[in-house]
Amino acid sequence: MPRPPRSRPRDSSRRGVWMYLGVTAFLVADVILVGWALGAGDGGAPSSSPRPLPTFTPSQTTNTPTSSVPATVVIPSTRLLSALDGTTAWRAITGECPTAAAAPELSTDSGATWQSRDATSDVRVTALQTLDVVSSSLVEMIGLSADGCVPQFVKSFVAGSDFSDYPDQLIGEWYVDPADRSVIHTPGNAVVAPCTSVVALAPRSDVEDGAAVLCSDAQIFTTEDAAATWSSPVQVPGAVNLAVTTMGYVIATVGLPECAGVQLTYLSVEPLIATPTGCLPVAIPAETMHGNVAISEATGSLWVWAGDTVKRSIDQGISWQ
Repeated sequence: MPRPPRSRPRDSSRRGVWMYLGVTAFLVADVILVGWALGAGDGGAPSSSPRPLPTFTPSQTTNTPTSSVPATVVIPSTRLLSALDGTTAWRAITGECPTAAAAPELSTDSGATWQSRDATSDVRVTALQTLDVVSSSLVEMIGLSADGCVPQFVKSFVAGSDFSDYPDQLIGEWYVDPADRSVIHTPGNAVVAPCTSVVALAPRSDVEDGAAVLCSDAQIFTTEDAAATWSSPVQVPGAVNLAVTTMGYVIATVGLPECAGVQLTYLSVEPLIATPTGCLPVAIPAETMHGNVAISEATGSLWVWAGDTVKRSIDQGISWQ
């Protein structure tokens, strides 16, 4: 019986060569694919350092227009202005205690002429901080006493011909003591301000507990509960002062590219919206007006005092008299 044919032994050396070549080809292809993927991810451009991640800064959204006005520290105004109507107003220049005399001026002819008064001689008050005309004969002020530079409340019932001191009434007034601008004195309380430095305060007579403050970083806060709580801030670039109006508040701003002078912005209370209205042209540099602008509104008449200019408007600053 014939034997079955013997199977031929496999060549083990040849098989090893083909396995080596296959593995090598796989690795080469894998390196090429990885390199292509990395190149596609960065557009093929080499990079020696990681790319920075984008960052975003949250901001308060209002309808206040964006502005190229550089950020500056707002300073307290050295000017005070309080209008009774379109004809009668008081104004004063203030400064450091005790050197800044309390010498308010009264106009009864729409700002054409001003009559000077002397409160320092009567009650030794200096460095006026507030000025409020109540009637044609009654004017009230808060200043700093010449002795000790502590807050002092004075008033005149005879249009400034004579002033008297009323210390018991100080507790019922809104004011900021320049010795500590991080505190606001409300009727009956002293409370922490919503910022580290308040440069202007505008209490509303129609709402006993309502007021607005302008801070040194150009942020404005409002309150409707005697400073127990505050609104979210409204950023107003270039703001230098503010005052109460029948619609809420009016803000004076300077240095805006669209206004070579004092731009007026009205701030409604509910909702809290800032709306630019008119511009008062003033032919002095914007930096000169920092600390030298005062505004007041009464019976629909808006008064602005900037530089040597005193003007009035009955249409929210669109036209001037």
